[in-house]
Amino acid sequence: MNRPCRSGFAMLTTLWVMSVASVLAAAAALSGRLAVNAARNRITIERGEWEARGCMARARAAIDEDLASASSVDEAAIRWTSIDRDLRPFVDSAASTCSVFLDPAGARLDVNGATRESLARLFSALDLGERAESLADAVADWRDSDDVARPLGAERDWYLDNGRQPPPDTAFADIRELRLVRGFEADSLVVSDLSTDAGRISLANASIEVLMSIPGITRETAMAIVAAREQHGGLLDLASIGSSVPEFAAESLRDRFPDAVRASTSTPDAWIVTAAVERGLPQVSVGIRIRLVRVGSRTMVARVWSSE
Repeated sequence: MNRPCRSGFAMLTTLWVMSVASVLAAAAALSGRLAVNAARNRITIERGEWEARGCMARARAAIDEDLASASSVDEAAIRWTSIDRDLRPFVDSAASTCSVFLDPAGARLDVNGATRESLARLFSALDLGERAESLADAVADWRDSDDVARPLGAERDWYLDNGRQPPPDTAFADIRELRLVRGFEADSLVVSDLSTDAGRISLANASIEVLMSIPGITRETAMAIVAAREQHGGLLDLASIGSSVPEFAAESLRDRFPDAVRASTSTPDAWIVTAAVERGLPQVSVGIRIRLVRVGSRTMVARVWSSE
């Protein structure tokens, strides 16, 4: 009478063992496919990195060639101010295999190196009204090394009380970090005029609003700078600009002239050059960025980092 029971139990055991074996086999197959895909992705990324480095080497060679063909150091300096336009033929020809982007340091205000005054001047120039002073204090509090809030700023206690990440009390690692600062949660306009790339404000590349962050420069002076570079090109001199603006603007510049000279430069301190390629399915962007500085009629790489 027990034989049918034992036979049924044996059959169930067999089926259970077969099911477990099937699951283990499927898991092993999936693990194998994941390992193969991971290896393939690593190979794709490595190939993309080498292609990006090759593209960057060609871009830098084109920049050096352009500077070397200048007839004088001053002409090389002038070319440096607009190297992105001079390099346009190369960028267009390289577009089928890689993407090249050039961004001048000093076209935006360095959020780490800027004084609290320059930050407030920029925010005022962006028509942020009464918010300008509080935003400047908030940025200064976020990056300074203490926990003492400025009159209109916010420090660790405020962020914790509001369930927010507290300040790291150090320099901004990435401009996207600005979104964590009180008041900057959705201000894309402000973020677009700030950068973490070190450099003095470039008179040849900065917008009117960024130029107004320079001590002593009014909107009238900033507009005169932009008009002069568009009309004549060349190397801009703050002293000569003062003669082409209303007296009140010229007086403002004279009062702060040493500060304005320290905060600005006639040519970019550097160019941030990015070379990127897209590889794989789904496509991933792999690239490299360099900080390129000018030494006479040649360039030198001051920093290298991966781009996202």
